[in-house]
Amino acid sequence: MTYRRETDVLGAIEIDARRLYGANTQRALNVFPVGGGKRLGDYPMLVKALLRVKCACASTNQAIGALSGEIAGAILAAADAFIVEFPAEEFPVASLHGGGGTSANMNVNEVLANVAEESLGGCRGQYRIIHPNDHVNLNQSTNDVYPTACRLAVLDSLTQLRAAHQELDQAITTVIEKYGTEQRLARTCLQDALPVTFADFFGGYRFGLQRSADRVFECAAGLEEVNLGGTVCGRNIDAPAAYRSAVVISLAKIAGVPRLRPRADLFDAAQNADDLAAVSACLDVLCRQLIKIALDLRLLNSGPIGGIKEIDLPAVVVGSSVMPGKINPVIPEYAIQLSLQAAGRHHASAAALSHAELDLNVWESLMTCNVLDMIDMLSVAMHSLAVSAFTGLRVISSNIQRHLESPIAALTELARSVGYSEASRRARQTAPDRED
Repeated sequence: MTYRRETDVLGAIEIDARRLYGANTQRALNVFPVGGGKRLGDYPMLVKALLRVKCACASTNQAIGALSGEIAGAILAAADAFIVEFPAEEFPVASLHGGGGTSANMNVNEVLANVAEESLGGCRGQYRIIHPNDHVNLNQSTNDVYPTACRLAVLDSLTQLRAAHQELDQAITTVIEKYGTEQRLARTCLQDALPVTFADFFGGYRFGLQRSADRVFECAAGLEEVNLGGTVCGRNIDAPAAYRSAVVISLAKIAGVPRLRPRADLFDAAQNADDLAAVSACLDVLCRQLIKIALDLRLLNSGPIGGIKEIDLPAVVVGSSVMPGKINPVIPEYAIQLSLQAAGRHHASAAALSHAELDLNVWESLMTCNVLDMIDMLSVAMHSLAVSAFTGLRVISSNIQRHLESPIAALTELARSVGYSEASRRARQTAPDRED
C-alpha cells in the first residue's frame, strides 16, 4: 500500500494515498475504534446533510466575497457529486466519537478539499489551493455545522417512517374491510368480556398508530430551527453579519426545507438539544404502540389447540428444529425486538440531553444516530407487520364462535334488567365450584 504524509498541529501522520480524507480523519480512525458500532458512512443521510450544509456555506461565502468563485465552485461541485454518488468508504470515522462531531465535520471538510484541490490542478493532501479549514470550513464551527446537519438528516429520514406507517395503516384497513363485521370476544385483564367486531378492535390499532405517528411528525417541526451561523457557542461576532443573515436561507433552498430558520437564541441552540430528545421520546411512544399490537397478534394467534387461535398469521418460516409442523409468530416477534431495541436507544438519547455541560451539548452524535436508528428500526418493523402479518391474516370463525359462548355477555345484559346483585347470584349458580 502506498502512503502519503500530512502534517497537522500534532505532527506528521501517514494516510493511505488512495483515500480522499486527511490527517484529522486518520487520527480519528486511530483513536476511535468502530468496534461493533457504525461509521459515519453508514449514515448516508447525515453525511449528505453535512454536504448540503457545506454547499450553503460555500455559496454564501462566495456571495459575500469571502471565497472566490473558482474555489466556491470547486467545493460545490465536489459536494454535489458526492450527494449523487455516495462513497461510504471515504467517511470512515466512528459515528460515535469525542469532540462533539469534530471528526465527522473534518472528515467531510478534508474529502471536499482534496476533491476540489485536484479539480483545480493541485495534489491530494497538499491543500495549497483549497484548505479544509480555511476554505471548506470558512465562517463555520463544528458546533453549528454538525448540529444543523443532524436535524436535516432526521427530517429527511422521516419520509421513510411516513411511508412505512402508511403501508401498515393500509394493510390493517384491508383486514378491516374483509373481516370488520365479524364479531369476536373482547378480553379485559385477559378475561372474557363482551362481543365487539374486528372493525372495533383493529380500528383501535389504526387510530393509535395514526396518533403516535402524527405526534412524531408534529414534534419534528421543532428541528427546523437550526444554529448555523452561531459558530462555536452562539456569539454573533464570530462570523460576518452578511454571512449569518444569508446562510440559513441558502441552506433552506438547497435542502428543500422551506421553513428552515435560525433558532431565536443561538446560545440556547448550542447548549440544548431538547428538540432531538423530544422526537426521540415521540418515537419511543410509537415503539410501545407497535409492541402492544405485535403482542396482541401473538396472543390471538396462539395455539393451534391449546391457545386462543382466533386468527392465523401467515406461515413464513419453519417454527422448530425438533417439533414437526410447529409454526411460530416470528414476524410479531421480529417487530417486538426491533421496537424494544429502538426504545433502548431513546433511553440513551434522554440521558444525553441532561449531560450537556455548560456551553455546548457534545452528545448530538449519540442522539442523532440513535434517532436515525430508531426511525430505521420502526420503519422496518411496520413494513414487516404490514406485508408478512396483516397481509394474509385469516380469522378463524369456528374458534371465535365457541369463545362467544362465554356467559359474561349474557350476564352483563341480564344485569341491566334485574340488577347487578341478582345477576351475580345467578352467575354463582352457574359456577358451583367457585367458593362464595
